[in-house]
Amino acid sequence: MPPNTFAASINATPAAAYERGWNAINELVRSDHTWHGYARNVLFANNHDGTFAEISGPSGLDFPEDDRCFTVADIDHDGRLEIILKSRNAPQLRILHNNLSAIGRSISFRLRGQKSNRDAIGASVTVERKTGKQTRYLQAGTGFLAQHTKELFFGTGDDASVNIAVRWPSGLVQQFASLPADHRIELVEGESKFSATPFHATTGAAPPQPPQPSGEDLPHQVETWLVEPLPAPAFSLPDLSGSTHSLKDLQGSPALLTFWSAESPESLDLLARLHQHSASLRASSLAPLAVDVDNNQASARAFAAQKNLSFPVLFADNTIAGVYNLVYRHLFDRRRNLPLPVSFLIDASGAIVKVYQGTFDPQQLPRAIRDIPRTASDRLAKALPFRGELPLGGFQRNIFTFGVAFYQNGYLTQAAESFQQVIAQKPDDADAWYNLGTLSLRRKDYDQARHALEQTVKLRPDYPEAWNNLGMLAGQAGQTDDAINDFQRSLQLRPNYTIALVNLGNLYRAHHVYDKAADCLNHALQLDPRDPEVNYSIGMLYAQQGQPQQALQYLQTALQLRPNYPEALNNLGVLYVRQQEFAKAEAEFKEGIRIAPSFDQSYLNLARLYAIENNTSDARKTLLDLLAVHPDNAAAKQALEMLR
Repeated sequence: MPPNTFAASINATPAAAYERGWNAINELVRSDHTWHGYARNVLFANNHDGTFAEISGPSGLDFPEDDRCFTVADIDHDGRLEIILKSRNAPQLRILHNNLSAIGRSISFRLRGQKSNRDAIGASVTVERKTGKQTRYLQAGTGFLAQHTKELFFGTGDDASVNIAVRWPSGLVQQFASLPADHRIELVEGESKFSATPFHATTGAAPPQPPQPSGEDLPHQVETWLVEPLPAPAFSLPDLSGSTHSLKDLQGSPALLTFWSAESPESLDLLARLHQHSASLRASSLAPLAVDVDNNQASARAFAAQKNLSFPVLFADNTIAGVYNLVYRHLFDRRRNLPLPVSFLIDASGAIVKVYQGTFDPQQLPRAIRDIPRTASDRLAKALPFRGELPLGGFQRNIFTFGVAFYQNGYLTQAAESFQQVIAQKPDDADAWYNLGTLSLRRKDYDQARHALEQTVKLRPDYPEAWNNLGMLAGQAGQTDDAINDFQRSLQLRPNYTIALVNLGNLYRAHHVYDKAADCLNHALQLDPRDPEVNYSIGMLYAQQGQPQQALQYLQTALQLRPNYPEALNNLGVLYVRQQEFAKAEAEFKEGIRIAPSFDQSYLNLARLYAIENNTSDARKTLLDLLAVHPDNAAAKQALEMLR
């Protein structure tokens, strides 16, 4: 049964794929990445025959940045419109100077209303030329998050003068004759006189621009006091000698946790400085820990031996390196990966209070330890570069987001700690209880999962995801009636909840209540025909009822939608065995083993197939392969005994 996705905010019930998509976009935004895969801008030219020509490249407008809006305006007052592009990422502003040659004459109009609104929004100007008429309307909000110039521009070709008609928003219509081309004309509603200012001379081609920098030049050394401390994720890591050091052992004294790499000259310089000032650090009861994140430890060991470092040098595994990378990314709104070196100053309670990016002078650490703020007002004074008052209370760190980030990246222990911290601060936070329960369900800590999910529905009875997961727990415990009630409660709250429909349908299927199983699963199929879980479940329903052709159809559809679906591959192989199509069955079992080497059923069924074919040697080899992955697999051991 599939568990429900994580809750990201109160009352949020989007589809899982939709939520994942927006989560990815938000992460791209915060990480300064492109939203649209560097898709270039597109510009079309009017061919004046009902068609357009795509001229993005020749025009030079096909920039790869995430441009959000554009405007046109005559910046240098030469009668030619420039294009201004505003991008979400750097360079955030581009002005494309219009230096096209031989484009003919032009004329522009600036209108000012009297009886109408001052900007004359809604007015129209019709220009009469030898070749015909053109009409333009003065509009507001003519671009996304932008406003084009409120001057109206017309090309006049070779005409030296034009006649015009202005229709003002008040309904007044005025006629003007023989207005000179290559001029800016200013008109006031109701007045017969006008002002004509010649355009400036065209400046020609713009001078060559220096090459743009490849990226933003950020400072290499930054020190940041945190507005609110963050509990440092726990760890136990080996040092040079193999002895284990844990962060918990240091509680009661301040600590400096420095992540470094032997390939980073700045890292080596910082560790040398820390070693040089080790005496003053010990006098301040500060315990430095240097955590190497290199996959190759040889360089770190060589450097530590050469300098005879006076503090422990630890070796981070992928989990701790990843956890602290997420901590760093979420501490700051502009999310970037952990720079090296980076140091976390941790107070006596085990909370991060200050972050040092790059190298720094260790002589300031004793004072920093003495100055660790104890109150919210002291932290505010330290963290902000200016004074001020918060009208709506103090800052509060959202530890919930850390828990979700840890969970989404597979760091389940740290995710559980984060949600427990949220619950300690906000015992009535139903989302924190729900996420802790879902996390515990994934970790197979069923007692904690049940407690957390029951607390969730106690706080918020209308939480369909929590009722669904409670149904899963009851079903796994063999409490069928309770499971059915929980799934039905979930569906009462959200009748089109596909996950709960699949779970209830599979529960009915497991107990051979096929009519009710079909009702649930067919409803789910109508809601989401491309859900591989739905198609797999319907395929298994047909298989249990002895309808192999329909079962094959839905299992194959499930695999088209999710090719790496070991359960579907395994059961498709079983169906082929029943139909005596042994070669096809063998291929499905082998593919299942390839994509999911830890899934034992594919090995066992492949071995059974070989036994049916009297291929004892391959059957034995398959079972030995399974035992190499799962040495204690009882079914494999029993099958080997039978083969003897």
